[in-house]
Amino acid sequence: MEGILKIGEFEVISEAAVSCTASVTEKGEGRTVTEFQLQSDRISDMGTAVEIRYSFPILDICGRWHPNCRADRALKADWERPVASMTAVSAPVVCFFNSESRNRHTIAASELCQEVNMNAGVHEEDGQMAVKIRFVLSPQKLSAGYSFRLWESQEDAPYWDTLDQVRQWWEEAMPPVMEVPDAAREPVYSFWYSWHQDINAAIVEEEAERAAEMGFDTIIVDDGWQTGDNNRGYAFCGDWAPEPGKFPDFPEHIRRVHAMGIKYMLWFSVPFVGKNTGCWDRFSDKLLCYDERQHAGVLDLRYPEVREYLLAVYLKAVREWDLDGLKLDFIDEFYIREGTPVWKDGMDYGDIQEALDVFMTSVRETLRKENENLLIEFRQRYIGPNMRRYGNMFRVADCPCSPVTNRVGCADLRLLCGHSAVHSDMLMWNRGETPEAAAIQVLSCLFGVPQISVRLADLEDGITEMLRFWLDFMRQHRALLQTTVIHAKEPENLYPEVSVENETEEILVHYSAGRVIRPAGKKEITYFVNALHAQEQILILDPERAVSVTVKNCRGEVTETMEWNGGESLVRLSMPACGLCELRWR
Repeated sequence: MEGILKIGEFEVISEAAVSCTASVTEKGEGRTVTEFQLQSDRISDMGTAVEIRYSFPILDICGRWHPNCRADRALKADWERPVASMTAVSAPVVCFFNSESRNRHTIAASELCQEVNMNAGVHEEDGQMAVKIRFVLSPQKLSAGYSFRLWESQEDAPYWDTLDQVRQWWEEAMPPVMEVPDAAREPVYSFWYSWHQDINAAIVEEEAERAAEMGFDTIIVDDGWQTGDNNRGYAFCGDWAPEPGKFPDFPEHIRRVHAMGIKYMLWFSVPFVGKNTGCWDRFSDKLLCYDERQHAGVLDLRYPEVREYLLAVYLKAVREWDLDGLKLDFIDEFYIREGTPVWKDGMDYGDIQEALDVFMTSVRETLRKENENLLIEFRQRYIGPNMRRYGNMFRVADCPCSPVTNRVGCADLRLLCGHSAVHSDMLMWNRGETPEAAAIQVLSCLFGVPQISVRLADLEDGITEMLRFWLDFMRQHRALLQTTVIHAKEPENLYPEVSVENETEEILVHYSAGRVIRPAGKKEITYFVNALHAQEQILILDPERAVSVTVKNCRGEVTETMEWNGGESLVRLSMPACGLCELRWR
């Protein structure tokens, strides 16, 4: 690094001579926004790296959260790898919390498109948290003058409220996020884990009919519709034409599914073009990289020809096939690798993230003219603020048969997604599974939209009853479960207790044993969910309020009722596995 500027508590370090001023633009309630104005006339074709450094004392901090932390909530040393974000990956925010789930120091950046590397780690010599925020500025941005804002909060508040403030701060400075139609919040049937690539029109229609009978509103047909090859990989991705041996008349097939009252979404692996496709020769020299294992290349969106081709593919699918939505996969593959060409003839953008923004904006605007209620699904890791402008369904990363990962993924997405619809990874289980054990998976995504991916004809009666009961509960309480701020406690322990509430109702879920049920005060109804095997629970009640108690098992069958008229505030409650306790206050 060539230049070092000291501005208050900050050091601004750059590879070239960069002038910088800093000013506090917002302050109050423990929050500060500092704006850095950066400019340079020394132009480097490769761009100029800038790093902002400062530190703060590590006081009452037990863990670290960022959008892509998954199960790792541990503090890191200052010499460990930074956390990266860009349009196609994660989001630029790191939150430090204490053991009471309260914010201690949250840092967020205003740069949502370009890559930002945030390293906030323990400096062993003095017990300070050393913060380094690094980004690379193009010659155009530096010569014109670039504004970078740093949002900080040390407010003593629940960390989920702090993260929701970050989400609002981002939204205030960007175009509106994509509208969320009601269909995005309804349970979905997915063909991936249940059928993988072994699908055809008859299978899809038979399963869609069963899904309609169970109350599903939407199906997602995944990889396999475009190829007769069942060996995974992406060698046959790129032409995006239905495999005629599987789907001889695709529009008519979709019409038959629509006649069942089911919406139809279709999978596309956006970046991949395979060697075994008709368009390989056309695009083989317009790639960010080639993956030998997948037998496919990653398309380079800096070429207008690539963007135009993909947009035409999606427009045809929506217009000619009458699709209701697209599952757009692997967008996090759009980034520069070592060996990626810096510039070649035919490109109209030098930066892949800018090209991605232009492309996704055109996809959204073009396709919504065809269907204003279009559904577009993205998946972790591409879940940042910009992605919410282009899509309205955000799904947990693949975690087959893992309720813990699904629970953590749903909660993590909910913390920053505002009113965008959060979906679980597809739920699957072994055919011999019990209703109670399968219910643990269903309840892992209670605060999102469940996607189910088991063969419906193989379901035992008990599991069918369990699914109907809990899917009905999710529908009945959809607004409360999906659109209120989620209270995901103890992030360092992967959210053993989660709740949502409004003025009259509360839904409280325990995902670990040995916890005490403490209903929120002054509610009319509390729904307590035991997302575990059967156990005795201790319920702490207000001795001055009478309450009616109804306990149901995972199939919705009443197992116990009780009228409690006050007195002793500790009540022992026998909860069935994955059961529901309704407390109605009188």
